[in-house]
Amino acid sequence: MMPPVISVVMASYNHAAYVAQAIASVLAQRGVSFEFLIADDGSSDATRDVIESFKDARIRFFPHPINRGASVVTNELIERATGEFVALINSDDYWVGEDKLAYQLDILRADPRLGASFGRARFVDKHGNDVNKKSLPFGSVFDQGNRTQGGWLRYFLDHGNCICHPTMLIRRKCYEELGGYSNSLRQLPDYDMWIRLVKRYPIHVSERELINFRVVPGESVSSLSVTNSIRTMNEHYLIAETFFQDVEAQLLKDGFSELLRYPEIPSSIHLDIEKVLLFFSPNPAIGKAYRMIGIIKLHHLLDRPEYRGVLDEAYGVDGQWFQAKMGEIDVLRPKFLAVISDKTLGARHALKRLLRRGDY
Repeated sequence: MMPPVISVVMASYNHAAYVAQAIASVLAQRGVSFEFLIADDGSSDATRDVIESFKDARIRFFPHPINRGASVVTNELIERATGEFVALINSDDYWVGEDKLAYQLDILRADPRLGASFGRARFVDKHGNDVNKKSLPFGSVFDQGNRTQGGWLRYFLDHGNCICHPTMLIRRKCYEELGGYSNSLRQLPDYDMWIRLVKRYPIHVSERELINFRVVPGESVSSLSVTNSIRTMNEHYLIAETFFQDVEAQLLKDGFSELLRYPEIPSSIHLDIEKVLLFFSPNPAIGKAYRMIGIIKLHHLLDRPEYRGVLDEAYGVDGQWFQAKMGEIDVLRPKFLAVISDKTLGARHALKRLLRRGDY
């Protein structure tokens, strides 16, 4: 028996109200052979019962008694996949049209260089009613044109995530080469994957809407809560640490040429330095996290004689430059220092009392 061309994977968790619509949108796909791998991640509602009510030979269901995280479960499903391509759907979303898979398969078949194909999103509420994109702060985030690999890296660094994960059709070999999703990341595991992906493969983003993306405030990992916002910034910091790892000179020039001090990149030492200095480029959204990564990496380079000389002679970066920069990048300062002035005696006394009490 021939293996299916596409493996569709879905990790479900407490989406009893939505999962039937997600499954039905996959089973409705026409014109391509596929298997449908579903894993329930320890749901406490009726999600498992809803999934088991579907009787279709293409479905392989793996219920789990405890919740372990979407990335863990998704990685396991990808490891079980037998198709040449992998598509992913969230258990609260549903695809647009019956030719979503066939349409993207044609795109990837037509250009073997492409690693993955994506599309745009139509936003819906908990009842499946349209949500106007203009009413959402992130409504246009997925409306992207196509870019070179370096262009995507530049956009990711400047703006963060902009690819709609549940519209994806990706070659399974990409996961074999890149590894799976990190379960240490809750907000941005897909963003981390796209950074790794575009370092090796060009990608394609269609203008067509391919997913009904469910927007339920307070109930999803995408909700704009304080906790999610803080976690997002911390994850940007973690991802930035390896952002330029394995980026060769040509790819760096492709995306960042006008920001490089020496666009010709005359040596591997210059390449490493240029990557670090990019973290100090203006970035109002994610800049603090990036500059802190830049400080750490630059500190390590200045400790190495072969880098120290080039930094000083070619870039004007030495110990004094670094010390001055350390006084400008305000990331670790305790919050009370931002509101207490040291210009008055009373403020200085208050500061001393806080330091003695440990209230910072």
